[in-house]
Parts: sequence; C-alpha cells; structure tokens
Amino acid sequence: MSIFENDAKSSTTTSTFGVSKRESHNSDPFYKRFPPLQQDKKTEPSTPVTIDQLYVGDSSNMGEINANSTALVVTSPPYFVGKDYEVDIEKEGIPASYIEYLQMLRSVFTECWRILEPGGRIAINVANLGRKPYRSLSADVTRILQEDIGFLLRGEIIWVKAEGASGSCAWGSFQSASNPVLRDVTERV
Repeated sequence: MSIFENDAKSSTTTSTFGVSKRESHNSDPFYKRFPPLQQDKKTEPSTPVTIDQLYVGDSSNMGEINANSTALVVTSPPYFVGKDYEVDIEKEGIPASYIEYLQMLRSVFTECWRILEPGGRIAINVANLGRKPYRSLSADVTRILQEDIGFLLRGEIIWVKAEGASGSCAWGSFQSASNPVLRDVTERV
C-alpha cells in the first residue's frame, strides 16, 4: 500500500477542542495568595462629543477631556535621565528627585484612570533607568498602577530594542574592567 492510499484500519480522530487527554491543574491556591480584585465601579462610557481631537498640555490635568470617555491611552513619559527635551520641560516642573518623579507619574496615571472608559486600556512605554544605581522604573510603574491607583494589568510586552543598542556589557574604561554593568536592551509596554 502506498502512503497515498486510504488505510481503513488506521483511522485517526481529533477531539473537538484541544488535546483529547488534556491535563489541567487547580490554580486556586495561587490566586488565594492575592487580595480579591475590586470590580471597576465605572458603568458606562460617556458619549464622546468630538472624535479625533488632539490636545496639547499637561497630562496630569486633562480637565477638558470628559471622565470615562477614552478607550485607549498610550503614553511614554519622560525617562528622567537628562535628555534635551527634559531640560526644556524642567522649567515647567520635572522633578529633581526620583521619588518626586514617581509622584509626578502617579498624578499622570491617576488622571489617565479618570478619563478611561470602563474596560478601557492604557499602554505605557518605560525603560529601566541608570546603571549606578540601577532603577527598575517598570517595577515602580507597575506598583503605582496596581497598588496606588487600582488598574487591573493584563500583561506586559518586552520590546527588544534594535541591534544598535547592543547586548554586551559596559566594562568601564578601555582594557580596565573595573565595574562591568549590563546594558539594558529592552523597554516595557
């Protein structure tokens, strides 16, 4: 018999969904470690008055945008690493310390929470900061979103930056590896 002929003796079946002998586990003990989720009290999005409007201003005060009116917020806050654009913004209140910077982010994210409609989403692009000392900005932002404001996080995207970012170590002075540190080649969304 050739491989192209139908062999009635060796028929196969496929289950209607997934693997026929699928094994599962009870994840209740894992979820019992965490406090119960608080359901969002928002009920209905407000009716948008204008579509496709661009606002320029301070994102910690978006009073011109109705509460519960925005389906998606995408933001990439200043990284607090002394970029040129931050110098200009500094005149208008970029914080001097990392703690003040996190308080500024909390203010912005709280305002984003206010304008998001029920079931709305927020995507925040952040990079971890520095080498000496290293600051896990992504961990701090996650804590602010979940614990301080009450967002229910749905996941994390790890963006591996272009080849130019290089994944090697930063060894210090040329031929003097006094204190090597990792180069961060990822950002979080």
